[in-house]
Amino acid sequence: MKLRDSFILGMLLATSLAFGEECVVKNVRLEGVFHSDLPSMYQNLSGESCAKIDVLNRQLINWHLNHGFPFAKVFWELDSSGLAVIYLDRGSAWVWAPPENKELGKTKKDVFGKLTGLEIGDPVSLENLDRAEKKLARNGYYEKTAPVRLYRDPVRNRLIPLFSMADLRSNHLEGYLTYASGEEGGWSGTLLVDLYNINGTARDLSISGETGEWERNLTFAYKEPWLLGTLWSGILRGYVEEDSSYRDARLEAGIARAIGFDFEFSILGGVGDDEWTTSLEMKFRDEDRFILPRSGSRLDAAMTVLKKRNTDSTDVRVFLEGSGRHLMPIYGNFILQSSFWAGTILPTNREYGLEDLYSLGGIDNLKGFRPGFFRSRAYGATEIDLQWQGLPKTAFHLFFQPSLHRARSPEQGWVDSYSYGLGLTQYRESWSVSLYYAMNKGGDPLNGLLHLGVKSLF
Repeated sequence: MKLRDSFILGMLLATSLAFGEECVVKNVRLEGVFHSDLPSMYQNLSGESCAKIDVLNRQLINWHLNHGFPFAKVFWELDSSGLAVIYLDRGSAWVWAPPENKELGKTKKDVFGKLTGLEIGDPVSLENLDRAEKKLARNGYYEKTAPVRLYRDPVRNRLIPLFSMADLRSNHLEGYLTYASGEEGGWSGTLLVDLYNINGTARDLSISGETGEWERNLTFAYKEPWLLGTLWSGILRGYVEEDSSYRDARLEAGIARAIGFDFEFSILGGVGDDEWTTSLEMKFRDEDRFILPRSGSRLDAAMTVLKKRNTDSTDVRVFLEGSGRHLMPIYGNFILQSSFWAGTILPTNREYGLEDLYSLGGIDNLKGFRPGFFRSRAYGATEIDLQWQGLPKTAFHLFFQPSLHRARSPEQGWVDSYSYGLGLTQYRESWSVSLYYAMNKGGDPLNGLLHLGVKSLF
């Protein structure tokens, strides 16, 4: 059918619709090269309104955008007998070229390409391109300065993704002070060093130490990416923890691998003072950025099997833990963050030493209680944090944290509690500060906990 005839037919269809006659498809014919999975999209179109064709055509184009045909085109026409002819011009197939970064930074070019998650030579997928951009923006290495752009290499049918990711000053030396007044008051100080993307190689190192009137600990974690040129990363981490009644230490080593753009799975083996451990861990990340995210979700889950040494083979404990959060813009610059933490030790019919129990309290979970205030074999907590992010890289917090934990012997059953309070987090070019004042159930509002953190960014 000629273009003029198609135009006249279209005018006739519009006229018939104006007089109340519905455009109905009686039969369908496909023209062009269709993947074997796609013709079935149109098999039930007979008897449907013509508007359904546009819906299916959008789905057809989206499929090609994510399967190597980013320049595919589709159009249709309907003859007087009700036959709809769908014309598909999918064009040439395109693959990914090595990704590039428009911003000058310390990351090596081949390392940057691996960090995107895009495989060189794979069919172009605009959906994966969007996921790669989000992955770079939340990994702690970069800050997005402009949307990703695509350039053609027509000789080899390759598309070059050009990202705009400036180096983020996320390496930091942080000092944290927690102070509580009253009879059970005291202080706790933490010094933390986090190094991200060391020398542009995607290596990460974290070292922290805490001391105070309640407990002391020292922890470290190191990641070595792409072991021996594989997709697996190496992990080495450990800790030493003690207070007046116990001492515990553990060293773990393992491997981790990213699955897709959002998931990472790890397996680790460890040795402690008197135990062997095996751990399986899963991480999910889908937040929009690293510093003060405004939308998205994250989830962490872990299972650790612990076998005591120098005891009978039945002394095995299983530790199950999970945590997550979801951020959602609700109005203007107001963000609602909902979080949860949960953990349990199996079997449940045993008494466990303090070194095996979960430690609850502090800035990382129950802010209204000092670090290590609760020791329990099972717990669950949630948080509602209303944030206002109306100023650049600044958030004001109003939070409430209801929680349950299993009481220690001689008490029985579950104990409920809650924390609530206010907070401020602010980032600047070379420093950041966080300040929280938190209270708890039954406590005097004037005897709350003050959490003050100062970071030097470099």
